[in-house]
Amino acid sequence: MKKVILLLIVLAALIGVAIVTKDNSENRLKPAAAREKLLPDLDVNVVRKVRIREYDTNKGTFNTVTLAITGDQWGVGERSGYPAAFEKLGKMLMDLKEQKAGKQKKYGPGAWADLKLKEPKDGVKDEGAGLSIELLGESDKVLRTLVLGKNVTSSTVGREASPFGGGGNERYARVNDDGDTVWQVDGQFYDIRPMPEDWVDKSFIEVTKIKEIEVTPATAADGWKATRKDETGEFTLIDAKPGEDFDKDKASLSTVLANPTFNDVVPKDKATADFMKDATKAKITTFEGFTYNVQFIKKGSGSDEKHYISVSTTGDFPKERPAVKDEKPEDKKKADDEFAAKKKTFEEKLAKEKKSEGWVFEISSYTLGGLEKKRSEILKDKPAEPAKNAGAPPAPPTPTPLAPPTPPAPPAPPKTPITVTTPPVSVPASPAPAAPMPPKPELKAPPKDPLPVTPVPAKPADTPKPAASAPAPASAKPADAPKPADPAPAKPEEPKK
Repeated sequence: MKKVILLLIVLAALIGVAIVTKDNSENRLKPAAAREKLLPDLDVNVVRKVRIREYDTNKGTFNTVTLAITGDQWGVGERSGYPAAFEKLGKMLMDLKEQKAGKQKKYGPGAWADLKLKEPKDGVKDEGAGLSIELLGESDKVLRTLVLGKNVTSSTVGREASPFGGGGNERYARVNDDGDTVWQVDGQFYDIRPMPEDWVDKSFIEVTKIKEIEVTPATAADGWKATRKDETGEFTLIDAKPGEDFDKDKASLSTVLANPTFNDVVPKDKATADFMKDATKAKITTFEGFTYNVQFIKKGSGSDEKHYISVSTTGDFPKERPAVKDEKPEDKKKADDEFAAKKKTFEEKLAKEKKSEGWVFEISSYTLGGLEKKRSEILKDKPAEPAKNAGAPPAPPTPTPLAPPTPPAPPAPPKTPITVTTPPVSVPASPAPAAPMPPKPELKAPPKDPLPVTPVPAKPADTPKPAASAPAPASAKPADAPKPADPAPAKPEEPKK
């Protein structure tokens, strides 16, 4: 019996060891062979498709972008094959090829969810899934699958963490060929995101040296047409009505679509014929012979407002240089070479911009500039009109003259007015006493034969002189006449001895 019990104890111990061993094997397994590169022997020239997937835990959405080569051109699958940004794609492939393996970790599948290293599945909302980069060759054969997980908080691979704290530039990574091995790589791959708009080729049209612009909105009255004589001239309205003048400060037409870009491309299944219904049309011609036929429309409002544009380009420029009479051979060769180079530039520009035809682009609101202006919004403001009255126009205001300073008030006049009568004066043949003169206000004593007058009270010294109530005769000027003197008796002449 004791032997049976002992055997059971040993069996239980073995089972316990097996369970512990199994748990450890799920979290810490044998590592893959050490190596220098994360994706050894990767041949980027055989890659024909790249699929990037991720579950966005913040938004609760599953994002995918597929980049595939068709013929000699890479395209974005989620954007109906619109040309991909080849330089960005090529840089990503070369970065993956040259990526160092870094420090090796031995975390098993049980720890992958915590490190966000589980491979995302299409449409599966798994918060333990990371960012998956799948490289495929011919016939969609999987070449490599790389899963990028959480960022590492230490500073750099193989170095001590910074004593000042903060995160480093490292990230956990896992390669499907390595089984359960986890790598700590130098780099966080910020520019690799599963967003289709990040991978479309953003090269676009470039309108320069504008000669004429014609805008035709859905409401005909809002349309307008402007032109200029040369590349540096000012625009003027064609068929301007009386009182209409173009205001260059309200619409800078010379730089319209000079260096535009777009945010995204509308897939073909959404950009149907009705998508651009009621769009405003614009025709732009340049001095170099390019013509751009543009349509643009605004959809939504508020935070959902978006602007869309479609464009087609044509070119009409000289194919040959006109002959010049008596041109020297060396001058002809130089001019022909310059003309050929310019012609090639125009042809390349036209071919590049024709790739945008047939697509609808989402743009920013400021991209169109003056093209979105209505006719009334590009005209100079009219001067304000005076207010209209039913009656006669109001008289202009009469300026009020400044009042002169008020002199001191004269003393109050006596109740009985003073009456002065001066009789005519006759001059005797012989000397006679002079006729008395009218009294002056300053006289202290009246003349010898004063006329009956009513006494006048004396004025203060600073009181102005009052005006006489009756004018004096013209022959008598009291102010200028000398003071009369008493006549002296005639002295008899003494007889001569």
